[in-house]
Amino acid sequence: MVKQNRYQPDNVLARQAKKVATIAGVLTLAATACLSQVGTLMAAAPNEHKLDPAIRLALQSYETTSEIKDFQATFIKREKVGRKMQATHTMQIKFREKPLSVYLNFQKPHTGREVIYFHGRNGNQILAHETGIKGLVGTVSLQPNSPQAMDESRYPITTIGIRKMLYQILKQWKEERQIEAGVSVKYFPDAKLGNLQCKVLQTSYPQQKQGIRFQMTRLYIDKATNLPVRVEQYDWPTRRNPKPELVEEYTYTNIRTNVGLSDADFDPKNPAYNF
Repeated sequence: MVKQNRYQPDNVLARQAKKVATIAGVLTLAATACLSQVGTLMAAAPNEHKLDPAIRLALQSYETTSEIKDFQATFIKREKVGRKMQATHTMQIKFREKPLSVYLNFQKPHTGREVIYFHGRNGNQILAHETGIKGLVGTVSLQPNSPQAMDESRYPITTIGIRKMLYQILKQWKEERQIEAGVSVKYFPDAKLGNLQCKVLQTSYPQQKQGIRFQMTRLYIDKATNLPVRVEQYDWPTRRNPKPELVEEYTYTNIRTNVGLSDADFDPKNPAYNF
């Protein structure tokens, strides 16, 4: 019986990487197209807050994420950091819940960049390296919330993952529930994200009020798996930008859950990696 090399490269991720350049564009266009139809206002029961039906659906999805020990996926993010909208980042991700472990392989931009975070090892620091001339520096260690690590990110790597993404939305909605701000809650039960059939929850507010961070929030849930696959957050309109402006968007696609990731998948000595 031949024992499989624990460091064997993941052929599935390699094949997915070839498609990444088109995936980001398709998802971005699809997100707008899939919501071109009118969403249904979610009706709350008597004595319920308007947000309660959306929170219930989101909690069902959150319960589904509790069954996930690890996953592999394509992770796509668009973020406004400071006053600048960053380029769309597309990465292959390996993620494990316990101990919290993350491996990122950048496809676009910073092609070839690799990042590892393994809680409890490496001084709880990020290990990262670039390619080309920048790669001459070799592997560097960074605190997750250091200015260098946060240069193109709104949140540290320790907050990554589909479960944490949904947790933040639930936390946001529960906090907003305590504020009387005239929230509108819409439901799109037959939305599409690329070829993925989704249900979308959308909350929005008519005017800015203290304690309400975003004018509009959208949560995409895969109808087949009940997993959260995308979050969009929009800023308040201004005279310069009369329409709500996207400030953060996180998408997970090609998700494979409970694949049995081990310490080797988060080891910089893994020969499949280029540390």
